[in-house]
Amino acid sequence: MRKVRSIWKRALKIGYRSTVPGLLRGRIILLNGLSVIVLISVVSFSLIYAAIGYKFFYGPLYIVPVLISVLLLNSKGKFRASQDVYLVGSLLVISYWCYEGRGNGNEYTLIGLATTATLIFEDRVSVIFANVMCAIIFVAYLVFHTQTPFVPDPAINYTMVPAAILLNTVAVVSFQIAFFRDLAKHYDEKLTVKYNELRKAETELKFNNEEIKAINEKLQDLTNQLESLVRQKSRELQTYIDAIDINMYSCINDMEGKFVRVNEQMAKASGYTVDELIGKHYNLLATPEHQAANEASRKEALFAGKVWRGEVEHRSKSGHLYWFDCVVIPIRNDSGQIAHFLSLGLPVTERKLHEQIQEKTRSILESIAFSASHNIRGPMARIKGLANLVEMDVFDSNEFKMVAHKFSICSDELNTATSELVDFVHNHQELLLRVKPRKS
Repeated sequence: MRKVRSIWKRALKIGYRSTVPGLLRGRIILLNGLSVIVLISVVSFSLIYAAIGYKFFYGPLYIVPVLISVLLLNSKGKFRASQDVYLVGSLLVISYWCYEGRGNGNEYTLIGLATTATLIFEDRVSVIFANVMCAIIFVAYLVFHTQTPFVPDPAINYTMVPAAILLNTVAVVSFQIAFFRDLAKHYDEKLTVKYNELRKAETELKFNNEEIKAINEKLQDLTNQLESLVRQKSRELQTYIDAIDINMYSCINDMEGKFVRVNEQMAKASGYTVDELIGKHYNLLATPEHQAANEASRKEALFAGKVWRGEVEHRSKSGHLYWFDCVVIPIRNDSGQIAHFLSLGLPVTERKLHEQIQEKTRSILESIAFSASHNIRGPMARIKGLANLVEMDVFDSNEFKMVAHKFSICSDELNTATSELVDFVHNHQELLLRVKPRKS
């Protein structure tokens, strides 16, 4: 019994595919079951007919090729073709049964076919077509039967055959009802399982939503804290930027050296407006001496991604020179490649001018020392030598006039040298007081 049940289940699932929609799977299983039931029925009828000596005992077997074709098409996944073959083949075979086996009640099988079509076809057109064709064949048989004389076969009990055919038809219909009852129960159980799974999933989802809500609240708190921190840091950063713009020169240049951004301090020191500088090359401000002295080392460091620092000499629009202590920082893009250069500088013009004054002062003092050494020390040395000779009493009375004359000459030389030194110092003091930034 268990083996028979296993064979029956395998027969029902011929062509079964989980990817096929549920209703279509039900129709396929029903069609397989009907084909197997009808196949068993026609074989049984053929055996009964042969046993009672009916000469057309093989007649029920005409539908066997139709049923085998249906099962074969289902196994290959050609479900629509199997449905059409079942309908058309059954209509042809039943029509022949009605003609050949008059009086046997074959016309009642049209009832089973009509109800079967209602269950195995999903579209209304096919269902209506099957029922209309069954009605036409039934009416045509009745007309034929009333107009054509019927010669009974003495070997057949015609009172029993229609009842047997009717019982077979009722059995087929009952099978359909039972099958769909079991199918409905099967899907009800599956729906119940899915419903329970859905309820469980809803409970888990509710729990997860509560966790997500709690996490979102924490994230919101963190977001608020982060936004507050960002605002604070933004204000601090803006303060730094404002301090830079007030006290430092700053600009951004592209890879070709053209100005992309210039702050007001930079523009003010250069004598140009910001609009006049944007898009212009750095050489507009840099002096040739500065370019020649720093260009190679600066480019080598910057294009290697390193920071460069040095004192930079610029020429303003009016021609005056000014200096600043500069730091140039490479700026990389999202791809990590150098795209711009940020320059920050502190003004050092006053210090450079002070250094120039110191250098000039040192030069003047060296000149004064040289003048004093050559123009004053010589006469002083001669006076001291003559004085030593006078103390040693090496001169007679006649030579004192010559010594006095020598003293007079040395005194004149000292006077001239002193006057020249005073004039030199006076002239250079006025020059130092007039020191201003030089023009190029």
